[in-house]
Amino acid sequence: MANKKANGNTYKGVSIDTAPAAAGYWSDAVKATDHRVGKIYLSIRGTFSGTVTLQFRAAPDSDWTAYDTYTAVTRQIIEDYAETEWRAGVASGGYTSGTIKIGIDYNNG
Repeated sequence: MANKKANGNTYKGVSIDTAPAAAGYWSDAVKATDHRVGKIYLSIRGTFSGTVTLQFRAAPDSDWTAYDTYTAVTRQIIEDYAETEWRAGVASGGYTSGTIKIGIDYNNG
């Protein structure tokens, strides 16, 4: 199979089942203020062995900064009322096996 992105009206996500290239494989960025919400939700699902990294980029930064890492299924709230972009994925060397499904979702009512 191959890694793929899945984006909808209220979510950005990726499915990873192959070791990513050197740049890693990441969801598209989400900014809570773009959707007029103060909370976004990270979900990590699937049966896998590997490390998922949540990253942020504050305005006006050009580089991503690691916020946290996860090695198991989880759902987490990210409260953010700033112009911060968030993305999640697997960095190079972070995938071992299985299928990792990662989503960042939001609801602007």
